[in-house]
Amino acid sequence: AFETWTEESFTLSPIIPILEPAKGDSLASHALNGDILRALATHSRFVQRIRRRYVDHLTSLPPGTPDRESMSMALQALQISYPELADRLRVLRQLVMERLVVLDTEYHAPLHTITQSMTWLAEFCLDQALQEALARVDQRHGAPQTAQGKRAELWVIGMGKLGAAELNVSSDIDLVYVFDEDGQTLGIEGGLGVVNNHSYFDKVVKQLFQLIGATTEHGQVFRMDLALRPNGESGPSVV
Repeated sequence: AFETWTEESFTLSPIIPILEPAKGDSLASHALNGDILRALATHSRFVQRIRRRYVDHLTSLPPGTPDRESMSMALQALQISYPELADRLRVLRQLVMERLVVLDTEYHAPLHTITQSMTWLAEFCLDQALQEALARVDQRHGAPQTAQGKRAELWVIGMGKLGAAELNVSSDIDLVYVFDEDGQTLGIEGGLGVVNNHSYFDKVVKQLFQLIGATTEHGQVFRMDLALRPNGESGPSVV
């Protein structure tokens, strides 16, 4: 029956109501309600799909509330099966989402636990993706330089719910990209590939979008809007 389900919504199937046992109810009634509560997440088709597809990787995420440390451990464990970072980040999101459904429905985790874990997921994935994006563009154009001969830096600024550390399970991420100083890249062997810093960081932002926002067979890490910038889509992606 699993293979015929096509709904993509984050909805729970109808289940037996979980009620507080009335005074005088037997211990068996308490145990029954406890068993139902612990199995609540299994009624989610969303969870069923994740568990079916990633059954061999569910234990890659250590037990407990997902945080940066456990996400780092999971990402490392996924590397054998998913050598591409873009795939690993998407599978990591699936594992975190499955865990958060369990914490929410079966353990009554407070809202702050869910939003904090989602915020940590965004920050962790952005950190990983940014390092990958910088390395990719460095290979083609060399490192961006300031007038003082130091590496020019890019700041990725979270706006909205990400900036307030209040991401929920369906949030997109609103980002603004700022680099510190004009200049040009060092280029690669033979002096090839030299571009100005604005062009360099524009390429980095586009790589970042591919790593985080593009949709693949494993979904997205987070939805991203590159039009969130001065003058919208007609303006530069990085300032």
